Amino acid sequence: MEKLTFGMIGGGKGSFIADLHLKGALFDNMGTLAAGCFSRNYQKSLDFGSSMGIQEDRIYTTYQEMAEEEGRREDKIDFVIIAAPNNVHYECAKAFLENGIHVVCDKPLTHYSWEAEELKRIAEGKDLLFGVTYVYSMYPGPRFMREMISQGKIGRIRLVNAEYLTDNLAVSNDELGGNMAWRIDPKVAGRSTCVGDIGVHAQQLIASVSGLEMKEVWADMNIIGEDRVLDTNANVMVRYKGGAKGHIWCSNVVVGNNNNLNIAVYGEKGCLRWFQEDPDVVIFGELGGKETRYRMGTSFRSIGSSDIYRLPAGVGEGYYEAFANVYREFMTALLRKKHGEAYDISYPDICHGIESIKFVEACLKSNESSQWVKMD
Repeated sequence: MEKLTFGMIGGGKGSFIADLHLKGALFDNMGTLAAGCFSRNYQKSLDFGSSMGIQEDRIYTTYQEMAEEEGRREDKIDFVIIAAPNNVHYECAKAFLENGIHVVCDKPLTHYSWEAEELKRIAEGKDLLFGVTYVYSMYPGPRFMREMISQGKIGRIRLVNAEYLTDNLAVSNDELGGNMAWRIDPKVAGRSTCVGDIGVHAQQLIASVSGLEMKEVWADMNIIGEDRVLDTNANVMVRYKGGAKGHIWCSNVVVGNNNNLNIAVYGEKGCLRWFQEDPDVVIFGELGGKETRYRMGTSFRSIGSSDIYRLPAGVGEGYYEAFANVYREFMTALLRKKHGEAYDISYPDICHGIESIKFVEACLKSNESSQWVKMD
């Protein structure tokens, strides 16, 4: 089977999110790690790259050097994974796009929507694919919900609710681990901690599952915790085009919650609910009180394709598989594109990234003005 080659920005020893990206990209044996700049410390980068069997001349000191050098090679990488902190995303993605290399970037895409829009223009101008790793929408459960909704099982949508609740910032700043400390630093995290980091997951999950488009938002963003300047808790009301109403609660300081992401979609005839901490079950409620629990799995055939279901029912699908689903669908599209074949954008793409940044900006503006703010 033909394999793609890819490089990584970030992902040195001890990295959490980059390790998930790397495992996801390698999961289906469709790609090979061929280059990288894994750390700002070149020796650490060299040590990690060598441990992965990468040639020394393709382990780079900076992402700028990597983008330029790879762009000149006849055997340049097919795409790059950007799994570095938020403040690197824009300039890094721009460098690789300008050198003709497809991109997969962690979220949030950029700090400002104009930056994201510029990346989109460059990608389209050079005919390059651009994926953004909103992984929760790539679980089998949300994909199944989307199929149920598209087939009219719950009728016209009236209300949506999503929550993303954690306690990862409930401790003092001094107690934060290295993987969390940068999230409260505006120079790295950007203009928002809570909405920008986890709220966008809830927002994108609603968009992916329901197909609803935001019209306007009203946000109450709170700074909870001493010596902090960015939000760690937020309640956002959303009015959607077509009349549906929504609510998003996201928080980093809700003690007793680990990774409590959940979504509920309420229609005229029924409702659908999914909980990330019980990811293999979708609950379908109907008028009259009937409730059905659908358990995801490869034996599941009730609605739609089972291609995204990797494991038998009763054996839990999880975070690694969700990352793998992003990369499998991205790489499938890229392989088809390379061969001049038709392909689908079935993974979260740059448009999802742009919508999320505009959502954050609208929330910030609403919080400041205490008014409804229209989505641009």
